[in-house]
Amino acid sequence: MQTRAAKHTGVVRAPIVFPDSAVPVVAYSRQWGRPGTFHVHTDEDWELCYIASGGAHYRLGSEDLHLEAGDMLVVGPDDPHACLNWSGERHVIIFRRHLLRETRLPVRCGRALGLEVAGVRIPARTRIAPWRRTAVEYLLDRLQRESFGGQRAKRPMCVVLLAQLLLELARSESERRRVSATPPDDLARRVVERLAVKVRADIASCWTLAALVKRSGYSSTQLGVLFQRATGLSPCQWISQERIHRACQLLAHSEETVLQVGAEVGFGTRSQFYRVFRKVTGTTPERYRSAVLHEGHPS
Repeated sequence: MQTRAAKHTGVVRAPIVFPDSAVPVVAYSRQWGRPGTFHVHTDEDWELCYIASGGAHYRLGSEDLHLEAGDMLVVGPDDPHACLNWSGERHVIIFRRHLLRETRLPVRCGRALGLEVAGVRIPARTRIAPWRRTAVEYLLDRLQRESFGGQRAKRPMCVVLLAQLLLELARSESERRRVSATPPDDLARRVVERLAVKVRADIASCWTLAALVKRSGYSSTQLGVLFQRATGLSPCQWISQERIHRACQLLAHSEETVLQVGAEVGFGTRSQFYRVFRKVTGTTPERYRSAVLHEGHPS
């Protein structure tokens, strides 16, 4: 397939070849590779570039951007861009604009507007809130496997996953803005990050507010303020969200029963697990597992 020069000097307009014309999504991850050519996409392709680890040097228009782990770049159809170099792991998803209509989300996009999801404008460079990175990386990984899979119903699944990803971006941006409205607090970030490592390493433990207070050395009131500044959530809300993110991974990748999954992520009763799971995801554990495993067991 030939390329043709764009109106930008030195910019190549490179067509994107999708793996399946029935699924206008390409998602992939790279840990190494050659620097990209400065280019813009044909048609109505939008591109999301997420840095999972390490860092990356991008050129977007006339601007040089140095991205760190947790950063995402939103590239519109007419934005000249290139990844000049990177280290670590980089996720890329490219999707056609018309696919946004199938997500049934209130999404607007365009050259002047950029990308807006549920009334939240996603800037060209956005930093994913730390408490949402697990979900974002999981969705990017699922999109990678679905977009190149051979199952019959992969288009609907890609649409669902893309909708979830866009909602995570909108929520992350909204929460990040709310947190940044308060004065920067390095102490809050350090305290929360230190506790997060301990919680994720032993998610099944009884992580009550009292347990966090004991581990942190702060009072419950002080700890609540620190968590609010660093995450936009209360300590208990943050723990519940971490448990559910881990439960989603187990439901998708293990053969454990729903009750076993609930116990493994720290829920003492079935009713508690179901209540919190529905509150965070909007559905039940069984329906979630059925959705993510549907393509592996076509009817």
